[in-house]
Amino acid sequence: MRKKIAMATLAILPLTVASANANGIVGVVTASTLNVRSGPSTSYSIISVAKKNEKVTILDSSNGWYKVKLGSGKEGWASGTYITKTNDTTSTTSNNTKKVSTNVNMRSGASTSYRVITVLKKGQSVEVISESNGWTKIKFDGRIGYVSSQYLEKSQSNTTTTNNNNNNAPTTTKSVNTDVLNVRSGPGTNHGIVGKAKRGEKLQVLLESNGWSKVNYAGKISYVSSSYLTAVNQPSQPKPEVKPDTPSDNNQNTGEANVNNNSLSYTLSDHVNRQFERISVGGNVIDSTKPRSSDVLTTFKMAQTRGFVNADKSDLEYFLNPENFRNSSKGMMQFLRLDRYRGGISVSELNSYLNSLVPASSGSNVFYNQGEAFINAAQKYNIDLVYLVSHAMWETGYGRSTLAQGQTLTSYKGQALDKPVKVYNFFGIGAIDGSANLSGAEASYSNGWTSIESTIDGSAKWIANGYIKSSKYNQNTVYKMKWNYDYTWHQYATDVNWANGISGIMNNLIKMYDTGSDLTFEIPKYK
Repeated sequence: MRKKIAMATLAILPLTVASANANGIVGVVTASTLNVRSGPSTSYSIISVAKKNEKVTILDSSNGWYKVKLGSGKEGWASGTYITKTNDTTSTTSNNTKKVSTNVNMRSGASTSYRVITVLKKGQSVEVISESNGWTKIKFDGRIGYVSSQYLEKSQSNTTTTNNNNNNAPTTTKSVNTDVLNVRSGPGTNHGIVGKAKRGEKLQVLLESNGWSKVNYAGKISYVSSSYLTAVNQPSQPKPEVKPDTPSDNNQNTGEANVNNNSLSYTLSDHVNRQFERISVGGNVIDSTKPRSSDVLTTFKMAQTRGFVNADKSDLEYFLNPENFRNSSKGMMQFLRLDRYRGGISVSELNSYLNSLVPASSGSNVFYNQGEAFINAAQKYNIDLVYLVSHAMWETGYGRSTLAQGQTLTSYKGQALDKPVKVYNFFGIGAIDGSANLSGAEASYSNGWTSIESTIDGSAKWIANGYIKSSKYNQNTVYKMKWNYDYTWHQYATDVNWANGISGIMNNLIKMYDTGSDLTFEIPKYK
């Protein structure tokens, strides 16, 4: 829990709402139960619950949330991740519809200076509204935005009609072109994983629609993303050239991920010396056994009894040197770009992991069934979900710490409270060395983190604003969050093993994503 964080007041960013007029669209709930809230985020109160396969009328949308009308007549907001818009028996694609030729950013305006609304996947269809100066105004999933025209395929024929219920349609055989591809029970990442197909495995494709292929997998009807299938007897298409408005601007491609080697203006020795200057004020410490592994549970338990000691120059050089980590998948995770939410992990998948941490019968698993809260927070603040979960696991010893279990405050900074308040802290925010539990609890109280959901949401906002999305610090990897050469000394933690520890947990969870092709790593290259 080793922290020494300056509690700076962070400006609250205005919520940009992308609204869509979706009157009359019918949706079907895909989750076993879905909370319907008074507003478009988990911070709003629950006013009703919709059940699986229940039909709702979609009235509006905002930042991944749908305003819906239930059969009872009640209106509220529900996460769009768990609502699938129904399709007519016959779908028609007109000549104002185009498909995306590669993964591409959909922006709020016609240039790369505008914010990214979402990332469109290769093969997805969009409605074309207009085109000017190399940019196309489109409508996708009820939202209006812009994409670079060069990433849209040529217009389709005037009208193409596909009967979705035609079981006698001709089939094709395609092979998997990525290392591991999730096979799902339905056409979307909100559906559960029923298997994993490996590179080169051949699948019988029965139907393709909206970027998903209906396939025969192990004798059962299943679905996979069409982007990762290649027609048999046709040469594999080379990966498209990365151009300025693809989701990542990489200068190296390694296997399924993009790797940026960022040159620095100072040497490794310079950075070691600067970090060593902080030793005298407790700026860099290490477990007394100087662990070189990500065994977080062992480290966490041992730290409670032994404490930490000042790191020496050899410790600093080891953890600062990227070459000690870039050849292992575990070590590489600390260089993963964290400033984008990636879909592909369902609530049920994440809950399966969270619920396995501690037996439910013990009653001490604070993260039990909190998958939706983590997903909503990561999506809301556009940060990486695997990182967010892994950070919480590392800081709390998988939910076992006193801060995670919750503390009841009867006073705040020496002043008695009107009534006791229970607060939570999952990311060590404000937890100062030597008084972590008290200072961490008071930081939680000042932020209003009095429930598990509000703590996850508020912490994600705090981290996004202060580190990952900060234009001032630009600390968009775990490595950068820990190591900062600047004398302003904006570092998240004092433990020199902090970034390496979190990356070990990330490595265990990263396989939940359907593919690694949209992962981008930034590795510092010292002078």
